[in-house]
Amino acid sequence: MYPLFCYINTFSHTLLRHTLATVALCLPLWLTAQEISTGTYTFRDGAVYQGEVFRGKPYGKGRTTFKNGDVYEGEYVKGKRQGAGIYTFVDGERYDGEWYQDQQHGRGVFYFKNNNRYEGLWFRDFQHGKGTMYYFNGDVYDGEWVNDKREGQGTYTFATGDSYKGSWKNDKKDGLGTFVWSNGARYNGMWREGKMNGTGTYNYANGDVYKGSFVNDSLEGKGIYRYNNGDVYEGSYHNSQREGEGIFTYANGNKYVGQLKGGMKHGAGTFTSPDGTSYTGQWQRDQKEGRGKYVWRNGDVYDGEWKADMMDGEGVLRQKDGTKFRGQFREGKKNGKCIMETPDGLRFEGTYKDDVRDGDFVEKDRNGNVIRRGSYNNGVVER
Repeated sequence: MYPLFCYINTFSHTLLRHTLATVALCLPLWLTAQEISTGTYTFRDGAVYQGEVFRGKPYGKGRTTFKNGDVYEGEYVKGKRQGAGIYTFVDGERYDGEWYQDQQHGRGVFYFKNNNRYEGLWFRDFQHGKGTMYYFNGDVYDGEWVNDKREGQGTYTFATGDSYKGSWKNDKKDGLGTFVWSNGARYNGMWREGKMNGTGTYNYANGDVYKGSFVNDSLEGKGIYRYNNGDVYEGSYHNSQREGEGIFTYANGNKYVGQLKGGMKHGAGTFTSPDGTSYTGQWQRDQKEGRGKYVWRNGDVYDGEWKADMMDGEGVLRQKDGTKFRGQFREGKKNGKCIMETPDGLRFEGTYKDDVRDGDFVEKDRNGNVIRRGSYNNGVVER
C-alpha cells in the first residue's frame, strides 16, 4: 500500500435539496512528486494561469489573469476553478467564496460595484438558497434566493425603520406577509408582485383599522373600516374610497345604508338618527339631492325634491297635526304656488315667499265652496 497525498475539496450545502458530492483526488506519493509542479498555463480564451499544475492543467492553488483584466486567486481541480477562491472583476466587483466547475457555487460573499454586498449560498453562479444582501443605502434583506432573486421566505429591513417579513417571488413581495412602517402602521395579508393584493388587515398609525380586500396597494372590493373615533363602515371600496353599496354606522348612533361614490353618500340611501329623524332618497356628494323623504323627530314628513341638502322643487309637507302643504319649495322654505289643507277640511290655495303668504289666494271649506278671496302682502291680507 502506497502512502497517499490527497487534494480534497468538499462542498456540503443544501440548495433546493441538492447536495454536492465530495470531490477527491488521491494519488500515490511517488507519482505526485513527479507530476505536481508549479507552472504556467494559458487557457483557450487567452487567460494566463500561474500556480500548481497536475498533468499539464491547473490543479491546486494558483492565480489566473484574464484578458479583460479580471483576476482569480484560489483553488483549481482539473483545470477548473473549484474549492475556495477570490475572483476580482476589472470593474471592482469581487467574489470571495466557494467554486465548483468554474462557477460560484457554495457559500460566498459578493461585493458589488454599487457597494451592495451579498453573503450566502450560491448555485451555478446565482445567488441561490439562504443569504443576506446588504444594500448600499442601509437596507438589508435576509432570506431565501432563487437565481439571483429574492424568492421564498425572507425579511427586508429598510434603513428608514420600515420592514417586511414574509413570502417573496421573482424579487417581489408575493404571498402572505407583514409590512411594518416606522410610524406604527402595519399590514398583514396577501401580496402580489410587490403590492398589497388580496385579503388583509391594515392597522393605521392613527388607530384606524381596515380589514378586507386590496388591489395594487389600494382598498378595493369588500371591507370593514373601523375609525379610531368609533365610526364603522362596512361595504364596497374603489381606489381606497368608499364606493358602491355600504353601511356607515357612526359612533353617535347615526346610520347610513345605501350607495356611495368617492367616499361620499351618492345615489340612493337612507340616513337615520337615534332621535327618530330619517331621510330616504337620493344623495349627491354627501348632500340630499333629487327625490327623497325626510321624517322629523316631531313627526313632520316632507316627501319631494331636494337640492343642496334643502327642500327645493315640488313636494308635500305633512305636519304631525294633520296639516298638509303641497307645492313649491326653494332653499328649504315654501316658495311659489302652494295648497294647504287643515285637518278640519279647510283649504288654502295661494302663493308663498320664504314661508310667508304673499300674493292672491282663495280659501275653501271642506265641500269646496269658496269662503274667501284676497291678496297677501308679506303675510298681511290687503283685500
